[in-house]
Amino acid sequence: MKLMGRDITADKLMAYVGQRLRARGLSASSGGQDVVPGVEPRVDPLSFNLDALAEHADATRGVPVETHRAGLAGRMVRLAKVTFRRVGQVFLNEALARQVLFNGHVRDSYAQLSAEVLRLRERLEALEAPQAPPRAPPARKPAKSRRPTR
Repeated sequence: MKLMGRDITADKLMAYVGQRLRARGLSASSGGQDVVPGVEPRVDPLSFNLDALAEHADATRGVPVETHRAGLAGRMVRLAKVTFRRVGQVFLNEALARQVLFNGHVRDSYAQLSAEVLRLRERLEALEAPQAPPRAPPARKPAKSRRPTR
């Protein structure tokens, strides 16, 4: 699809964008609130990032041992990786202890900032919500004058 020249019209562009959004499970008209069957639903970025930080906070926990090699060579490489990890795990834990602490602090800070963002959003929505006009105070009766009696 060309994006330059007169080959593309606004209608074609909007149809293309709508098609791309629908393919990702979003709807151009509803701001992404509709879910298309077979497509994963939208994820709240704050909770997603917090869960990801919590899951990967421990730098001493290794990722699964994998290799792209097949056959005997692949099994030998995998065995070498597992052996190296088991022998060097004590040193890795010591070397990455501060990183684990730092990751925990980052996760906690992100949680606090996320909570603050949510609180501020709620406050902003409350301020932007239409409010009823203020009621006028009830009319007061004129006060009786107190003149001293003679």
